[in-house]
Amino acid sequence: MMRTTIFILMLAASFTSISASTESSVLLKRISDSTVKLNQTQKKIDKEHKVLAKKLQAQLLKVKSLREKAKNIRRLEDEQLLSIDNLKSRNQQWLAQQNYQLQLISSFEQQTKSHISNGDSGINTATIINQFNALLTPTFSTKQLIGSDNKLKTFDSIKLGPLQFAMNAEEAGIVTKSINNETARVAPINSSHDFHENMLALKETGRSYIHFDPTLGNANKLSQTNTSFIEYIERGGTWAIPIISFALAALVIALFKSFQLLKLPSLKELEVKVKQYTNKPLATQDFDNLLKGLEPIQKSLMLVIESNAISQKRDDLLIAELSKHKAHNEKYLGVITTCAAVAPLLGLLGTVSGMIHTFMMMNIFGSGDASVVSGGISQALITTELGLIVAIPSLIMGALLGRKVKSFQSSLESLALQLSKLEVSNARKQHE
Repeated sequence: MMRTTIFILMLAASFTSISASTESSVLLKRISDSTVKLNQTQKKIDKEHKVLAKKLQAQLLKVKSLREKAKNIRRLEDEQLLSIDNLKSRNQQWLAQQNYQLQLISSFEQQTKSHISNGDSGINTATIINQFNALLTPTFSTKQLIGSDNKLKTFDSIKLGPLQFAMNAEEAGIVTKSINNETARVAPINSSHDFHENMLALKETGRSYIHFDPTLGNANKLSQTNTSFIEYIERGGTWAIPIISFALAALVIALFKSFQLLKLPSLKELEVKVKQYTNKPLATQDFDNLLKGLEPIQKSLMLVIESNAISQKRDDLLIAELSKHKAHNEKYLGVITTCAAVAPLLGLLGTVSGMIHTFMMMNIFGSGDASVVSGGISQALITTELGLIVAIPSLIMGALLGRKVKSFQSSLESLALQLSKLEVSNARKQHE
């Protein structure tokens, strides 16, 4: 009975496994079929999407064009509904715009010396093209110009961009024109030999290396404005003379006082020697040893100590001696500070005088030429510049010399304070 039961269970298990494997294979086949159908459906959708996208793009373009037409139709309808005042205002705006364009064309014609407008018909395009072609392919032309020897000669001239060059058998250079002379002048270039050969090659072959000034002559004008110191002072006018005089006075006094203050003696050695006799009387022999090798400033203080005993009178004499040396050392220092204060004031006075003269010339000849006005103002400011040039070094020298005097006077007062406490054993009375 047991064996029969086990056999039945084994048959049931095998039947179940066979049924499960059969269902699994069916499911896999269904999934594969569904994947194929899905891919086919996706491709079909993509094709339909592309067709619909093209149709949608065409409809959008059509809508855009219809909107432009509607916009123009609406504008026409709005213009029909505009009042007469609005139409006049719009017409005036168009006329102003036309006048502005005509002014621009006229300014271009004046600058380029061309005629690009064809009466009332507007701009002549063919003329513009021909003129620009002529500018792009310049040619030599014969002109009468002034040479480097100030004589009128015949030159072969060519214009390359903003510059005009000229040459003949003798020289070659850049053509310049001044306001005072209607006839242009040929300014030779430094390397005139090479430039002359390059100009000949340009005339013969149409190709050559030509010197070009990127500043369009401004560098040459700037080099011509360089002046010497004497000429610069002369441009400052009458007030530059007293400013230079004050500068020379300050310089001479500064050099003199510098030499004088450098010769002042050192007081440290005597201070060290005097400290040894602070608490004991000073014998005559020791006093004579202290006097050896001293400068007149130190000897004058020592003689006051020798001639007077410790008293208020000796202190007063020491103070008087210090005041005398202080006045001697500070002598003429005030002149330097005075020069430093007066020089910028004189410069300002010269500037005011120059400005008055410039405005008088403007009142007579007008202010049409800006270079004349700016040139007068620049000359008027020269005195201010000179005044500041004199004042700044004078202030510095005065401060340095004053500091040196104060430092020495402080050391001298310290020495006098130590000497006032010094007692000489056989002090002699002051000479009656």
